[in-house]
Amino acid sequence: MAAPADSSSFTPVRLTATLLVAALALASGGSSFAAEWGTQDLGSAGGGFVGPVVQSNPGSGAMGSVYSSAGFVNAKGQAAGQAFGTGDIANRGYFYSEGRINDIGTLGGAGSYVTGLNASGQVVGYSDTSGNQSSRAFLYSNGNLTDLKTLGGSYSAASGINDAGQVVGNSYTTGDSANHAFLFSAGSMKDLGTLGGASSFAVAVNNSGVVIGDSYLKDNSTSHAFVYAGNTMSDIGTLGGSTSTAVAVNSAGQVIGNSYATGNSATRGFLYSGGKLTDLGTLGGTNSYVLGMNSSGQIIGTSDLAGDKVQRPFLYSAGKMLDLSTLFPGLTNFVVTGINDAAQIIGTAVTKTGLTRGLVVSAVPEPDGAWMALSGIAALAVVAWLRKQKRLPSTAI
Repeated sequence: MAAPADSSSFTPVRLTATLLVAALALASGGSSFAAEWGTQDLGSAGGGFVGPVVQSNPGSGAMGSVYSSAGFVNAKGQAAGQAFGTGDIANRGYFYSEGRINDIGTLGGAGSYVTGLNASGQVVGYSDTSGNQSSRAFLYSNGNLTDLKTLGGSYSAASGINDAGQVVGNSYTTGDSANHAFLFSAGSMKDLGTLGGASSFAVAVNNSGVVIGDSYLKDNSTSHAFVYAGNTMSDIGTLGGSTSTAVAVNSAGQVIGNSYATGNSATRGFLYSGGKLTDLGTLGGTNSYVLGMNSSGQIIGTSDLAGDKVQRPFLYSAGKMLDLSTLFPGLTNFVVTGINDAAQIIGTAVTKTGLTRGLVVSAVPEPDGAWMALSGIAALAVVAWLRKQKRLPSTAI
């Protein structure tokens, strides 16, 4: 499954420059953070900003557009995201594979919007229907766009897909009387129900078919995160406050999300594992928010510092929270967006020269091999491949 749904796999698709910055050693007290760290600059194609994006040039791609951005990438280097269609008059979903951007198309309306990509290159999202009066969940596979229909109402939208091709999302029920989470599997859309309220929303599904999301309770004014497994929807609960929301589930069935603490005076990131809800704490401030997690249960997010005037990105691993911004004093406005199973963290930051750049932050293995990370060799191999495909000038690095 591609990031961010499982938050465990990503591959930068456009890599026009690489720079391995000198790593900063951390104190080795036997903790999981005893490693050296480095950043890999994803470079740019002449502009001031670059992230994990696919760029199409006028006339060269299937969509004839200048602007596109990848929201999801898989281990094959396939990507899916948004681009303006011919004439830049509509926002359309695309699928990128083997050097070509393919227009996903629509279900009769003007636009289509991607929300997930799996390891096989299947894409999900939602599309405007004829007359742009409503939207329907779709599955794009092998060049074909399929309407997943609804739970009886006029609207549906997909939010994630696993590697088995199971799709989750939400849909209006018959008469548009309610909005319920669904699981689409083997050609059939299943209503997952609610935690007692009128509405529920599925967020993601892992490769075992475990679904997470949010649902209103019986009072229809409070919502809680849920786990759906074995035909049962279970309330994850909260950290003492009124509301919680699910963010991601990994292959081990661990769930992360955010919850109000007691008295609703703070929001905290949480880990739900083995039936236990754990408050991840903060970097000294009041609030923290989780954003992604890998298969090992390593979590990324943001947290207030002491005084609550500044937020910083963090990595939470083995019960400890590390302020990632302290590792690279030359970078500012560091924002993390994903983490993979090699503990590589993707994000953006502003460099000393004032450019906003896409970065991959990696732990460099120490002699004991406690952390494994990708060296610059793989990145250079990608650059060499791109040159071979005549997509990079010889001065790219």
